[in-house]
Amino acid sequence: MNRMNKQCRPNVLLAVSVASMIDQFNLPNIRLLRELGYTVHVACNFRQGNTCDAKRVRRLKHVLDQMEVVSHQWDCPRDLSSIFDCSRAFSQLWDLTGRYRFAWMHCQSPIGGALARAAAHGRGIRVVYTAHGFHFYKGAPFKNWLLYYPVEKLLSYWTDMLVTVNREDYRLAVRRFSKAKICYTPGIGIDTARFYGVPPKRDLFCKKFAIPKDAPLLLSVGELNKGKNHKMVLDALAAIRRSNVYYMVCGQGEQYGALMEHAKKLGIMGRVRLVGYQEDMPWIYRNADLFVFPSVREGMPVALLEAMAAGLACAASDIRGNRELIGPPGAGEKAGGMLFAPESVCQLAAVLLRLLDHCAFRNACGKYNRKKALYYSRAVVEKQMRGIYKEMGSCVDYG
Repeated sequence: MNRMNKQCRPNVLLAVSVASMIDQFNLPNIRLLRELGYTVHVACNFRQGNTCDAKRVRRLKHVLDQMEVVSHQWDCPRDLSSIFDCSRAFSQLWDLTGRYRFAWMHCQSPIGGALARAAAHGRGIRVVYTAHGFHFYKGAPFKNWLLYYPVEKLLSYWTDMLVTVNREDYRLAVRRFSKAKICYTPGIGIDTARFYGVPPKRDLFCKKFAIPKDAPLLLSVGELNKGKNHKMVLDALAAIRRSNVYYMVCGQGEQYGALMEHAKKLGIMGRVRLVGYQEDMPWIYRNADLFVFPSVREGMPVALLEAMAAGLACAASDIRGNRELIGPPGAGEKAGGMLFAPESVCQLAAVLLRLLDHCAFRNACGKYNRKKALYYSRAVVEKQMRGIYKEMGSCVDYG
């Protein structure tokens, strides 16, 4: 598609559940759409459910204004707990798609993606859907297959382009969703250069977070919720009985109080740092010794990719997404770390001891990770998204 005249830019809608998804995943997509000649509209929940803090959301709004993006508050819920909330969100999107003529839309997130595709189908709007990780997958609870699979199967008939961000989901979609065109991108694209050459400034870091200078530091990054499984790391930290090892989690969420109470019960609260949302993540990664990623479910985890780009060895749960990034057990120096069952504290404890006690192995893992992260870089993903967006534009009559 050739660059369109700025006076007659067609509208494209980017619909996601929360503003933090725009901030973390979609600013490069917006820039790309602007470059391709579109007026970009964003619909998301700026007020609730975000994994970043209010200050970051305000900054995002300013960035979107500077990019000449048309922002719309969309009260999209993150779960199905309230039929009323889902109905209201659908009505808002139906009204929005009636007020503007959209050439096509790009939607993401399970609930937001379902509501957006339903509205697009009703309005006759072509749609791209990025699945950041199906809720049904090998090893998923049966109820997930019972609830989510039939919905995604139906919605695939209302999807023109289905983008998957890991190979396991791609293979599943190709086998089971015959209507939509299936594409694979290696994640959502991270700025790998951002994590190179950052000075550690260890004295300042340790003073800020009250950590002894010589203490080995385990790091996790992610929202404080049950699915991220941080409680398991606390159990493993207590199990390894290393009184000099500290654990830091960057992220906010409803589990903060429960996690601190559990750490207190285990007698390790003095070595646990739940530091909330952090802006300068490259500096945090640079001062950690080992990245721990215990999630129960992931699509293609950005935090794990960032840790890899920063050159950290990784202990990760043996789940979809993580398996694609970290080599299988026994891979030795051809792996970026070690995997463990997300329900086994004993396995995680053994993995932590192995990686903490073998510095050469840990360094080899970090070196491997830095190279592998390049395949999931922003440049690689943007090239593929450009092709997807051009194909969507070529199928639209701008009349």
